[in-house]
Amino acid sequence: KSLGFDTGNSVTPVIPIIIGEDELTFRFWRELFDHGVFVNPVISPATAPGRQLLRTSYMATHTQAQLEKVLDIFGQVGKKVGII
Repeated sequence: KSLGFDTGNSVTPVIPIIIGEDELTFRFWRELFDHGVFVNPVISPATAPGRQLLRTSYMATHTQAQLEKVLDIFGQVGKKVGII
């Protein structure tokens, strides 16, 4: 959230990054994938139209360094594709 992403109201290890458009969701997903970050794109009908998102999930085995690296990549890619 502090990077400027809409993460909804999740309080679980599954955190959505709400995008809102199919094309932008897939563009963001692909850019993350190309940078070594795997997330799941979710579009309608799996979510309401206008609520397309990337589904991220985290585990206790992720290190602080891994999480910081992923946040850095999310920030870079989010700016590149115009989400933040």
